[in-house]
Amino acid sequence: ALESEAMSVQQLSMMRPEIQPAPYADAQFAPLVPQPESAALDGWTLNLGAPSAPPPPPAQPALGTAELPSMGSSDHALGCCKPCAFLHTKGCQSGLACKFCHLCGPEERRRRRQEKQHERRELHRARSDKKTALAAVAQ
Repeated sequence: ALESEAMSVQQLSMMRPEIQPAPYADAQFAPLVPQPESAALDGWTLNLGAPSAPPPPPAQPALGTAELPSMGSSDHALGCCKPCAFLHTKGCQSGLACKFCHLCGPEERRRRRQEKQHERRELHRARSDKKTALAAVAQ
């Protein structure tokens, strides 16, 4: 069986020159010879010289760490994030790919909503006060 397989590999290499048989194609097993650390690998040598300097740390924390638990948490330090509504209740199903912040506390969503409502009320009061003042001046 090995001879017929070797023949087919040889025939294939004649038909397609880019395919060459392995040096052990007609052997039953590949040779298991331990290679030294500086052994030649396919014409390349492995250089284990002096270690180079380690690469610089990334500009921002890695995704999945405590500093960046989700994609949406990237703007948390700027205060531009949107809190995840599910993280502190039933758990977020999106995990690392979640577009919402996983660093905000459980009450942050409610606090921001109340703050926004307060700002709307103040804006409404300011507009109504302005209308009242203009009406008083017109009379």
